[in-house]
Amino acid sequence: MSTEVTLERFTFPSTDGTSTISACAWWPAGMAPSQSTERPAPHGVVQLVHGMAEHIDRYDAFARFLASHGFLVVGHDQIGHGRSCSPEHWGELPVGSGAQALVEDIDVLRGMTQQRIATGTPYIVFGHSMGSFEVRSYIAHHGEGLAGAIICGTGFLPAATSKAALAITWFESFFKGAGYHSSFVDSMGAGGYGKAIPNARTNLDWLSYNRKNVDDYIADPSCGFMFSVGAYHEVAVLTSEVNSPACAASVPHDLPLLYIGGAEDPVGNNGEGVEKAAALARGAGSTDVTVKIYPRMRHEILNETGHEQVFADVLAWVEKHVAQAPAPQATASQEA
Repeated sequence: MSTEVTLERFTFPSTDGTSTISACAWWPAGMAPSQSTERPAPHGVVQLVHGMAEHIDRYDAFARFLASHGFLVVGHDQIGHGRSCSPEHWGELPVGSGAQALVEDIDVLRGMTQQRIATGTPYIVFGHSMGSFEVRSYIAHHGEGLAGAIICGTGFLPAATSKAALAITWFESFFKGAGYHSSFVDSMGAGGYGKAIPNARTNLDWLSYNRKNVDDYIADPSCGFMFSVGAYHEVAVLTSEVNSPACAASVPHDLPLLYIGGAEDPVGNNGEGVEKAAALARGAGSTDVTVKIYPRMRHEILNETGHEQVFADVLAWVEKHVAQAPAPQATASQEA
């Protein structure tokens, strides 16, 4: 039996009706479908949802860490990202349906994964940055049956800010086309976060103190591309939804939630936005909400100097809530 984590790649049709999604599964040792028909079951599943202008392979170290502790980890390159589209279309999302497709693709992968493992295996979703907003929407629409949700690197936008972003991006999309790239719009989003870091070495130092992580991101051609105005509009649709009391109230009240972020992350307003997002959940009725803000960490806490502590904290939270979930009921088909 293999002692190594097995990485499996596969594809599935996106709910956008045109894209083919590239996905990954990190199987714990001896649990991959090709290894044994009598393989042991994973302790649980953690599904990862990546952020803006990056791809799921950047989560390989985190996924392997969780898999080495007996968890099946799955994730996908979202529409407009990575292997799920050609480079000339990176950073593009369909206006009017992109936000919904991002959220519904999470559910497609969850359904596919659950068909391959024992019925009732505890299932946790983890979203970072843009993915955190998607997960906050996802748990409002599809939260039933989950063992928990982890919200990483999120923020809180007042309703007036989201409305302004919706109006500006719609205007730009209507008059210049959804695929237009606007430096002005970008400066209000990802392109503006670099201004929050004094004496920055690069305009991407807001990602982390870890220089290697920043340099690797800059060197990766499938990272750091500018979102189109249409794509920014769909992000504004997401932020407008998830920062509303109505959305928070739609999350199952007993679903455990973990909010994590860096104390110097401009996306989360240096922790304040993370705390506000968690307070919104509590105020809407969520009864199990934990917040952890990490000092001297910026946006990408999974890639930050000292990320080992983040890994350990997430694992401990996951193990605790998996242990509290009902035991799996039966063995699902082992076919891929």
